[in-house]
This record gives sequence, C-alpha cells and structure tokens, in this order.
Amino acid sequence: MLQVHEEVQAMKEQMTAWYEALHKRPEPSFEEYETTEFIREKLETMGGYRIWQVMKTGLIAEIEGGKPGPVIALRADIDCLRMQELTDAPFKSEKEGLMHGCGHDGHTTMLLAAAAFLSAHKEELVGTYRLLFQPAEELPPGGALEYVKAGVLDGVDYVLGQHVMPFLPTGQFGIKPGPIMAASDRFYIAIHGSGGHASQPHLTIDPVAVGIQIGANLQMLVSREVDPLDQLVVSLTNFHAGSGAVNVIPGEAELSGSVRTFNEETRQMAAKRIKEIAESVAAAHRATVTVKYTFGYDATVSDEYVTSVVRDVAVDSFGEENLPPITPLMGAEDFSRYLKVVPGCFWFLGIGNEEKGYTHPIHHGCFRIDPEALPLGAELLLKSAFALAERHESRSIREV
Repeated sequence: MLQVHEEVQAMKEQMTAWYEALHKRPEPSFEEYETTEFIREKLETMGGYRIWQVMKTGLIAEIEGGKPGPVIALRADIDCLRMQELTDAPFKSEKEGLMHGCGHDGHTTMLLAAAAFLSAHKEELVGTYRLLFQPAEELPPGGALEYVKAGVLDGVDYVLGQHVMPFLPTGQFGIKPGPIMAASDRFYIAIHGSGGHASQPHLTIDPVAVGIQIGANLQMLVSREVDPLDQLVVSLTNFHAGSGAVNVIPGEAELSGSVRTFNEETRQMAAKRIKEIAESVAAAHRATVTVKYTFGYDATVSDEYVTSVVRDVAVDSFGEENLPPITPLMGAEDFSRYLKVVPGCFWFLGIGNEEKGYTHPIHHGCFRIDPEALPLGAELLLKSAFALAERHESRSIREV
C-alpha cells in the first residue's frame, strides 16, 4: 500500500527549498522561461516522464503506471503577478515589480512533490498521470485555453487542481461541488462628447457628466434587474477624462470595469444591458458611446462525483472538522476551461497562520504561504487521484 502521507511529509524540506527558489525568481504570464526550465530539470532528474510543450513556456509531463486505468490530469499554474513584494523574507523576489503574490510558486511546488512520488512508485500506479504545469493564468484569455485548444486534455478522464487561500488556516480545505469561483468579464466604454470652456457647459456635451450617469445606472443592474438570490457584481474601476486643466470640459471620457457572475444567463444579460444602458444614457445627453465587452474566464464549476471523491479522501485523511463549509468566491480562475471539457474538482488549500504572521490576502505585497501547508496540498492531490483511479473501473461498469 502506498504510504502517501509519510513520504510526502518526508519531502517537506525539499518542498520548502523548491518553493523559496521559485519565489525568488518570479516570471509573469507567457514569460515563464526560467520557471519552465526549473520544472523540466526536476522532472528529468526524477525520471519516468514523457515531457512536451505546446506553448513557449509551461510544460506537460506524463507518467504511465504499471497497471491499466484512467488518465488523470493534475494542474499547477506557474506565472506571477506584476506587483512589488513588500516582505523582508530572505527568499523575497529578486525581480523589481514582480512577485508570486497569488501562490503559484506553492502550486508548482506541490505538483513537483506529487511528481516525485509518482516517479518513485511508477510500477505500483493504477492509470496514467498527466501533469499540467500551465503558464499564464493571470492574463486572460489565459494558458488553460491554449492547452485545451492544443489537445492537452485529449484522453483525460478527470482533472484536479487547487488554490492556496489564506482565509483558511493551514490544515483546512475548502471543498464544494458546483460553482466555487465566478466568471470574470470586462467592459470598456468610450464616451464621445464635445468639449469647451468650463464656464460655458451649455455649449458642450460633457462626457464626464454622462460617465457619472452611466456609472450610477450600471448599479441598477445589480439592485433592480437580478434576482436577489442570484449573484452579480458590476464594478466600475476606471474613469479617465481630461488632461488636468480645471477650466476645460473634455470632449472624451473612458470608463472600464469588471463583471462577475456564476449564472451564464445572468452573465449574458449583464453584457447586453451594459451596452444598452451606456447607449441610452449617452443618447439622453446628446453624446455617443463605443462599448466593448470582453468575456473572460468562465465560472469554475466542480463536478459532483469527482468532488465527492475528493471530499471523502479529505475527510479520511484530515478529519471532517478540517473541511468547513465555504461559499463561492467572486474571483476567477482559468481552471474553469478544463472543467468545461473534463469532469474534475478545484478546491482551496488553507495556508493561513496567525502565529507566524501569514494572514495577508492573495495579491497583497506581504502575502506569504505557510510552508507547513505544502505537503498537505500534495497529499490531497495524490490521494484524490489514486481514489479516482481505483474507483474508475467499478464506476464505468455501473454506468454501462
């Protein structure tokens, strides 16, 4: 019987070293060249993997077990954020303006640990394990879409992934079926008016005044056009107009923002209504608008069956008390691309530790991962994959 817990815990020191090395050398989306080579070197040293690339960065590694079974994909994203690190950690980012502020260095570390275990037990494994070291999660349309287009999931039966979350303490997991993260879209509105002197507004078509009205009316979408039990977030996050002169009414203004939803019908309604509202408000004030709506990541929706297996494994390994109920987050993840193609599960791994000061949220300059959480994430990845492999044949027979 595979001793997953014991062997992964024995890798804790190695995992910490990998994590710190990756944290020092962050690379942004589509530029993860050094990170890709770091991963490749580790995998080649482990042995047993067929390794290939479908993009300039990132790689896929596959290992076939000694016993027939399903193909199970395990994914880690590898890119960083364009932000400044504010910690004084000895392994802080060595690159100005770049930081692993979303924990992808931790995700990569945990998948490398899983890879090491799989390599060491190749002949004992049931099924085939395809490891997706994916670039560009942070920059839509994202690396997952490119992986899907390239056929990386061809032949895959299940896909698993996780994300570190500091709102959960180390040792806890957030696992739920159905939606766990939202769809994320963007809108851009260019307002075309007619500028002039600030003392003569009646001779202008003021795009600033129009923009204010558009922004206010967009919030009516949430409060008056969506079922209160549904979820819609419309955030106006940018408003640009003028050149700094206080006595000039500009001729143009630009608005942009973010839309978050879980329900696809609500998502399509929001896209339609944002355009209608912008155009009608502008027309009421004699202005015109150009509206661009960009659909981003879909909602991340975990499969009921796969999630039930992951949850059973987590309860057996870590106890029911360490699986608190969670609500979906309005953040987005391009892991959703995989779940549109293959049944799978995406969960949250607790990394918070108040005693050690690991309390800052993701995307914060002081964000840190509790290293004690890394072996736990690798353990759940491996055990969940093995449980799916073991149950696959009997489930297939029942379905027939």
